[in-house]
Amino acid sequence: MHDDNKYQKQHILKIQFFILLLFTILGQQKYMILCYGIVLLSVEILQHSRMFQNLKEIIKDLPRHHFLEYVNRYSLPEKMIQQAYQTAENGYVYIILSDTGSPASELISMFTKKQYNHVSIAFDENLQTMVSYNNGEKHFPPGLNFEKPSFFRKKEGASMIVYKLQTTPEQKRNMISKIEQINIEGSSYNTAGLLLKHSFQPNIMFCSQFVYCLLQYAGIAYFQKKTEYVTPMDFVELDYKRKLEFVYEKIL
Repeated sequence: MHDDNKYQKQHILKIQFFILLLFTILGQQKYMILCYGIVLLSVEILQHSRMFQNLKEIIKDLPRHHFLEYVNRYSLPEKMIQQAYQTAENGYVYIILSDTGSPASELISMFTKKQYNHVSIAFDENLQTMVSYNNGEKHFPPGLNFEKPSFFRKKEGASMIVYKLQTTPEQKRNMISKIEQINIEGSSYNTAGLLLKHSFQPNIMFCSQFVYCLLQYAGIAYFQKKTEYVTPMDFVELDYKRKLEFVYEKIL
């Protein structure tokens, strides 16, 4: 009975989230206030569980997101980009999977059924050049942003796993150049794509979509999947040729 009740709650949550995104996409903020009120009221009535609290947090953050246009530009420090270029000769990029406990991460886990629901890429072993698509920690607009391991600690027991992937200097420079281009052109976080599996603009992506596109761009993608369907754990679970080298796992 408990499992059935949990399944029903999750099903209702998915429907509400889908309706909210649909209205937002069609109306481009026009119906945001109405949708926000309806869904928030539904959440209050249905439950006060952690799952619904996460939904409330995500809804509150949605006005910062945009699914058709770029809202994030020049968020990456020039110093960080130059530091990334300086690592070109070290022969590796670093793939970081994290279990953060953020509301978005826990919502995504409901769909993926996986523990690790965020992926980032870095160009140095100390992760000082780590970037991904995220919500900007409410300091920057959602989209392509700089990251630190400390950003991932949203709950007790938050953790991260670091892998490295061999590259040539040219491949690393190509990836960094692509990041630099996105930083200039602009980006947005593909919240709608989590459900609709579609991007309305080239630089509107979610984290795993972004990392996979970078690997494709550099010619080192080691599995084949449509970009909008790539999940963070795919980088490990679809690594059939053992391209990744485990570096370490860490509780944050």
